[in-house]
Parts: sequence; C-alpha cells; structure tokens
Amino acid sequence: MDKKTSKKLKKMPVIAMAAAIFTCIGTGGVNAGAEPVNLDGEYHAALGVKTDTSKNIYRMGYYHKEAAGTDKWKHLAIGNTSSGDYEKVQSTFKDVVIKGNGKYTVSLTNADFQGETSFSKMQVSTDIPDTGKIKFLDMTIKINGTEAASYKKPKLDKHKDAAGNCCLLIINKEREDFTSRLDSNCVPQGTENNISVTFKVSGFNYKKGEKPKPADTPSPKPAKTKAPVKETKTPVTEPPKVSEEPGISSQKPVVDEEIRPVVIISIIVVSVIAILGITFSVTRRKK
Repeated sequence: MDKKTSKKLKKMPVIAMAAAIFTCIGTGGVNAGAEPVNLDGEYHAALGVKTDTSKNIYRMGYYHKEAAGTDKWKHLAIGNTSSGDYEKVQSTFKDVVIKGNGKYTVSLTNADFQGETSFSKMQVSTDIPDTGKIKFLDMTIKINGTEAASYKKPKLDKHKDAAGNCCLLIINKEREDFTSRLDSNCVPQGTENNISVTFKVSGFNYKKGEKPKPADTPSPKPAKTKAPVKETKTPVTEPPKVSEEPGISSQKPVVDEEIRPVVIISIIVVSVIAILGITFSVTRRKK
C-alpha cells in the first residue's frame, strides 16, 4: 500500500464523521436552529389572515414581530405605519393560551372585509419553537358556524417567515409545496361573521386543565460524620540490654530502610575500587 492510499484511508473515518454530523443538523422537517421547548410551560396561538382581492387586509399573528401583543396587532389593518397609509379595520380576534395537551380554538368575529372576496393567507401562528416535540392534529376550519375544511395532520410552515415557530398552514398561495383544502374565495361578507379554527395539541408533560408538575429536586443527603478515632496506647519498649563489656551492645545494629540502599551501594563501590586496585598492582608487578 503506497503512502497516498494510506493517507486516504486514514481520512475516511473523519469524512464519515463529518457526514454524520451534517446529517444530524440538517433541516429534515425540523428547525435545527429553534430554541428548546419547555414541555411544562405555556405558549400562545393566534389566527392570521390576509386578503388579496385589492386592499390586502391583514393580521398574520406572528409572535416574533415587533407589533405582537400591541394594540396594532389585535385587529385587522390596511397598509403600514412606515408608508403612512396605515388604517385600522373593524374586527375582533380571540387568541388562546396553550396550557398543556388538549383542544384549542382561535377565532375572528365581525370583521369588515370591505368587499374583499379572496384570501391569500390563513394560518394559526404560535410561539412554540418548531423542534418536533409538540404535535398538532385534527385542525378544523369553520366559517359562520359551518365546517369549511379540515386537516388530520396540519402542515407546518418551514419558511423563514415563521422564524422557527410552529405555524399551521390553512391557505398560503406563496408556498408551492402546500395545497390548501379550503377554497381561498371564502371571505365572509357583511360585518356579522365568524371564522374559527380548532386544533389538538400533544407533546407536553401535562394536560389542559392540569397544573404542570414541579420538577423533582433531590432531597439533600445528610453529611457523613467521621467515626471518633480511638486512642491507641503506644507500647513501651525496653531499652536495649548492654553487654558486660563497655561500648558493645548485646543487640544487632539496625539499619534504617531508607539508608540501606546507600550503604549497599557504598559497599559495592568500595569493593570494585579495591578489586581494581589489586588488579592494577598485580599487573605492575608482572611487568
């Protein structure tokens, strides 16, 4: 095997790992950049609509927009404040707070669509991060109390307009990969009307009407106490016996374990020097 082939083989695991990482972070139907979902938390949903006959009356209900939650966001409008042609349109929206798994309804009542007959967009906007954790089922659209369309599994908008949040599509003429089941020419006429959308939510840790369970916190463990140290009496050793001859101990001398290696090495060095000295002396004599 030549060096080039060997280098290529060594790089293969790295390439395979990089491919696996790219696959994991790919878009694949889930917004990879979305924030995590609090499965014990509360979120919001709102009905969004936009006409396209001539006046473009709108309220998309996006929670990431600057107008979200303000007075301008709570009703239909024409134009925008930056161009100076902003106009409030009579309407009443009913948004909803999503508290756990269950069925929810958002609606628009008594809207003055001013003769508009066609919708270009209709959706349910939420502030739930689109991570795949929360599921939506059985979405039903009613106009003036009559069911107009239904979706067993609503399609979520993956466009940047949704900004990573779950947005349930009903009508959207700009999404080529989405086919609406609701006829876009369904704008209710007059000023006494109603559009409602009902849907089911699942994936939270608690059900609608229940309070989320508090997170389990481990109880503190009692600190371990050290057992009292028992006092040990030091055995009394008798002094070494001394022989009758002065200066000579009756016991053998004890060498410290740390000193023992030094003593042994010293003896070996002295012995080697002595042997070399004797050898040198004998050699000189022979000469």
